Amino acid sequence: MVYLLEPKQYKWIRYPRFPHALIDKRVRGIPLQQSDLPAETVLNARFALPDICEPASGFLFVSNRFRAALEELVPGRVAFFPLNLKAPSRMLTDKGYFFIDVLPRAQTIDWDRSPTGPRIERAPDGRESRTLDVAMSDPSVKFRTMTAEMPPIWREADVDRPTVHYFPNKMHVFLQDELWEALNARFPKQLVATKLAAEG
Repeated sequence: MVYLLEPKQYKWIRYPRFPHALIDKRVRGIPLQQSDLPAETVLNARFALPDICEPASGFLFVSNRFRAALEELVPGRVAFFPLNLKAPSRMLTDKGYFFIDVLPRAQTIDWDRSPTGPRIERAPDGRESRTLDVAMSDPSVKFRTMTAEMPPIWREADVDRPTVHYFPNKMHVFLQDELWEALNARFPKQLVATKLAAEG
């Protein structure tokens, strides 16, 4: 089975607004460098920071504790960028916080059985480019059968065919269910159980 890495949603008083160029890199799945991130990240809320949160869509922040869990469970699969958080001291519950960038790519969406629509932007060579026209968690989105070669955590890769290019939003992070269960056991009530449509 497939899960989204989706933290519990919180109500923020102030959250970061990232530049368009950085958002575009996230959507396209371009690997990030520390220099891509703002020098400071301002947060404010009426709660203590959890071990994983998403104050801005597609930007996952994790505590040092969550980082340690990922490094143990999926070594070498996630890049961590230290955050210079500007937040009230009452919010900070760990020694450090990081923005994560998941490195592996895999192709698991079954584009032939999932609803798609044309993108305004065509493929670089002029072919039609299509993407999902429903939310990733919609039951009409289908996945291929998971194989033993699949990474435990990944972002989707593009699919090139002779006449069409399929483009998934790379902000989504996917997990095999064993990894989701392991993280949920270590950080209870911090993840949303967004299990995606069964493969096959």
